[in-house]
Amino acid sequence: MDREISAKQRRQRSVKIYLIVVIASAVSALAFVYINGMVEPVINRSDFKTSVAESGVVEATVPASGIIMPEYELTISSPVNAKIEQVMFNAGEKVLAGQSILRLNKESSVLAFEKLNEEQHVNRNKIYQMSLELEKSLDELKTQFAIKEMKINSLETALEHEQSLLDIGGSTQENVKQARLTLNVAKLELTQIKNQIENQKATMKANLKSLGYEINIREKDIKGINDKLKGAAISSPRNGVITWVNSKIGADINEGEELVRIADLSSFKVEASISDTYANEVKTGRTAMIRINKTDLRGNISNVQPAVENGTVKFSVSISDKSSKLLRSNLKVDVFVITSYKERATRIKNGPAFNGSEEQQIFVLKGNEAIRRKIKTGESNSDFIEISSGIQPGESVIISDMQDFIHLEKVKVK
Repeated sequence: MDREISAKQRRQRSVKIYLIVVIASAVSALAFVYINGMVEPVINRSDFKTSVAESGVVEATVPASGIIMPEYELTISSPVNAKIEQVMFNAGEKVLAGQSILRLNKESSVLAFEKLNEEQHVNRNKIYQMSLELEKSLDELKTQFAIKEMKINSLETALEHEQSLLDIGGSTQENVKQARLTLNVAKLELTQIKNQIENQKATMKANLKSLGYEINIREKDIKGINDKLKGAAISSPRNGVITWVNSKIGADINEGEELVRIADLSSFKVEASISDTYANEVKTGRTAMIRINKTDLRGNISNVQPAVENGTVKFSVSISDKSSKLLRSNLKVDVFVITSYKERATRIKNGPAFNGSEEQQIFVLKGNEAIRRKIKTGESNSDFIEISSGIQPGESVIISDMQDFIHLEKVKVK
């Protein structure tokens, strides 16, 4: 028969098992420490990249993005309200200076031109009629003036006659007084007519001048519309390539509406934008580098927009080699604004091993070992980083990420 195990025996068994587990764990830990101390970490040569330190140029840059654009691009707008009647060239086609691109139906503008001409004829006729009326009125006043002068002469004679009669007792004082009053009234009327003549002349001059101004304004309007009608045959001002054209036959076009864009694809520039974090580094005249398919082109910043839009600053770069075969319209490119330049610096290729700190730890390849070393860095760009101290030209540096081994003094390379 099975006997029941006492409580004391159960306790002794539990203690025994616990001791065995503790001892086994301690042995395993000691074995791990021993083996780890005996085995040196190893990495494969194919698992990392290296760069040999050299003496050369290091240009500090800040990154931007850009788009290649034609240096010369012209927009042609409609000079008048019209309809598109015919399109001679499509987008992408070459056009020579003077060649017609679009034909516009300008009937509505022609009607407006004719209306202005008719109004001008009416205005000229108004001037003629006004001149006749004013001349007639002036002639009437001059006639009245002449009659009044003769009447005054007559009244002066009558006054002298009355005065003579009074002297010999043949007239009365009252008759002389009445003759003098009649003469004075006539003189006042003469002065009034004279003033009317002067006023009429001034009025005539002012009215004719005002109408003349109106005619001159209308003449300018007529000339402007006439010039616009002459320019309604949309033609290219220079050789180029049509990048866009409104090809909707029959579409109504308002004056000033865009019709055609023509570009000279033999010369290019870069329209770029950069984070406003680097706004102080973007200055007119500063050198910039344009990278296209691992090839770098140089240029200078020609214009910087003063306003910040959506956290970016926009600027233009004039490319030194404007006609490079690498340049294509609307091609997106990387742009690097050069902020400083060092000609003889110890440099190595930039890579994940560098974290941006001025002081850091990296690994230098020596035979079959990668040895950790403390270095100081200087200027940098996307291609190279300057080593201020810790590395000499000719040494091979691991530029791959080695953070998993950074706690070790050295690592074996297989």
